[in-house]
Amino acid sequence: MTVRVRRLAEDDWETLREVRLSALLEAPQSFYQTYGDAVALTEADWRSRLRATDKVSLLAESDARPAGMVIGAPAGPDERDPDAALMLSMWVDPEFRGQRVADALTAELVVWSREQGYKRLLLWVYDAAPRAAAFYRRAGFEPTGRVETFYDPTRPLTLMSQTL
Repeated sequence: MTVRVRRLAEDDWETLREVRLSALLEAPQSFYQTYGDAVALTEADWRSRLRATDKVSLLAESDARPAGMVIGAPAGPDERDPDAALMLSMWVDPEFRGQRVADALTAELVVWSREQGYKRLLLWVYDAAPRAAAFYRRAGFEPTGRVETFYDPTRPLTLMSQTL
């Protein structure tokens, strides 16, 4: 299986919408956004997400089929690190899990982060997602020691970091 990762442009809004909605249906516990919130977004909303110059939306494809996605953005106030990029919304279609799709997405996000001049790449992972945390450790991320419960006090998140 060959995986190709590409950066989505504004005209790819329908692809972003399709993959994001699939992710929210398949793994709703993995994201802050709900399916209901995402399905209510307009074409203009989706286009705006892809038009932002300080963010990147990456799509992994295999045989021209979406296999996964990830978003990169500047770290924000929650991360308290102005020299870092933030990995958001990593998702791999269950059909493609275990086939290095997440590796390809992470590698391309590292490339983008370095191009932007960031010194670190950060991510939050739910403590209830040990498989995801194990992948991130294998990919070179280390726990920072910070644990937060932003929106749901019953679901702690651990901040992980990779030096670029």
